[in-house]
Amino acid sequence: MPQVGPGTYVTMEYDAFLESGTRVLGTNNKNPLVFKFGSGEVFSTIEQEIVGLDPGAEREFMLEPEEAFGEFDDSRVLRVPLEEFPKGKQLKKGTLLQVEVKPGKEGLCFVGDIQDDHFVLDFNHPLAGRTLTYRIRILDVHQIT
Repeated sequence: MPQVGPGTYVTMEYDAFLESGTRVLGTNNKNPLVFKFGSGEVFSTIEQEIVGLDPGAEREFMLEPEEAFGEFDDSRVLRVPLEEFPKGKQLKKGTLLQVEVKPGKEGLCFVGDIQDDHFVLDFNHPLAGRTLTYRIRILDVHQIT
């Protein structure tokens, strides 16, 4: 049976937790993650942590922000006058919006704070700046043929 490493497909279950212990990501034991090792489909630190593992192996480790979703970047938070929000649309804190960031280029952001004269758009990933603890269980490893 092959071990996790270059030239393999890996099937795994995982859960990711904030420092408070709150679970924020995971496979829910329903749909395991299947990926080609080295393809960039998972964070490189995760691959470093699981290389050499056999099916059935479990591992727990922490990822710092720069190893996962990046540091929180204040320059990616914009204050926008309320009158610039499209009429007839619902503006609610936490809403995910797709907006044009440059002509012909769209980006995703979250609605942050809403005030009387402006609202805040946050283009950071919701987990940016957060240290995460991952618990991973390798279910299967197949050699790429």
